[in-house]
Amino acid sequence: MTLKQAAERSRGHIERLEPTFGARVAKWYSELLDKKIPALIYCSVRTPEEQEELFSRGRTKSGTKVTNARGTPAQSLHIHGKAIDAVPLARSSTGEYFTAWDDELTYGVMRKIGEKHGLRFLEWETPHFEDANVSGWRELVLIPKKEIQKVVNKKASSIAKKNPWSSR
Repeated sequence: MTLKQAAERSRGHIERLEPTFGARVAKWYSELLDKKIPALIYCSVRTPEEQEELFSRGRTKSGTKVTNARGTPAQSLHIHGKAIDAVPLARSSTGEYFTAWDDELTYGVMRKIGEKHGLRFLEWETPHFEDANVSGWRELVLIPKKEIQKVVNKKASSIAKKNPWSSR
């Protein structure tokens, strides 16, 4: 692939992200390109079904394990638009670019620059970068207790007002 194709594909993934996270990823990606560090964002948002398919690899389907995050419940920040998978690119003798999955040195630089832009990487999932402003998937799927209590209190008071005998 050409560097232009990689950049177009990467920007397409950035556009799919949750807007505030996407803006930080865009700055990170631009900084990589400005520093002549070619990279490809090859995955951003996934559906719960896509995530569950990845989770099943190496478990109920053949292949090696890809992720520890289930699709249901939505345990991956990809489902929430707050994660990307990116890989460094290397240039071939013909001038084309190819994925350099084992380029730990470049991954290290990508991670260091990512930290500056609020991206966190997972040591056990090399190409994965996620929103460092989120503690984890539970923060995004669990309703805070205060919010639950507001809903419960609102429903209880509305039932009692309409049907005073309903609580007996």
